[in-house]
Amino acid sequence: MTPNVAFAFAFALPLSLSLLHAALYVACIYAAVAIRPVDGGRDSPRVISRRMRGAAFATLTSLLATGFILCRWWHSAAALDWAAQMGLRPHAALASSVIALVLTCILYLGPLAVDHLDGVFAWDRLRLSLTQAVRDPVCWRNYVVGPATEELVFRSAVVPLWIAAGVSPTACILASPLVFAVAHVHHAVAMYWNGEKWTSVVVRMLVQLAYTEVFGCYAAALFLRTGSVAGPVVAHVVCNVMGLPDIQRIREHEYKYVLWVAHVVGLLGMVLLFEPMTRPGLFVK
Repeated sequence: MTPNVAFAFAFALPLSLSLLHAALYVACIYAAVAIRPVDGGRDSPRVISRRMRGAAFATLTSLLATGFILCRWWHSAAALDWAAQMGLRPHAALASSVIALVLTCILYLGPLAVDHLDGVFAWDRLRLSLTQAVRDPVCWRNYVVGPATEELVFRSAVVPLWIAAGVSPTACILASPLVFAVAHVHHAVAMYWNGEKWTSVVVRMLVQLAYTEVFGCYAAALFLRTGSVAGPVVAHVVCNVMGLPDIQRIREHEYKYVLWVAHVVGLLGMVLLFEPMTRPGLFVK
């Protein structure tokens, strides 16, 4: 086998398996509603409940499938610890979560500064928002079930397959999130079916693909560096809560120049602190 063929095969096998995981996840979400139709859109409580159950079923299936594949793939005693390879080590969860929370909050220094100056963190408003969020099925989907199931599938079930195939960690961090990004294309299809113009759908789809690819690289790096899926889940929750920076809001702000500096400092701070904070022997065991 020539080097080029071997290189292509090393990518083709984990990519194919990863795409199957993504297809299963998306299919289960839609099948949960299609098999027994219910009234309402995607934000209807009954629809959300069905889709969350579908996501949970897909997640469990993917984890079991990857665990089985890893046990069959590797033959050494150390490699047979499939739970560790999939980032399911309870003793690493706390450190991974704290590291991810600190790094992601540093990344969002600019948006957090905007919210602080605009009074979003006022205690009465924050308490009301948290109370409402606990009772809102949309919040449970966006900030609990969605992040947890997606990270378990696209990190715990997908990333170890690339590593087991001999793909380097760097290539895995860059390539495996493509599956995560493609899995979000169904949102664009739904928008088109709902009557949005195709030009608007294409633009939003490209932005979402870029955002999910960048976040996927960050989450995959956290997963591999900390050895736990807990960190990526925490980072996913924070990113879902914060979203993309509101450029228009910054432009119109009284302290816009300070806020632009805060955005740049936050991005550079996360990049510079990522390696030291995830270095084995410091915070990571």
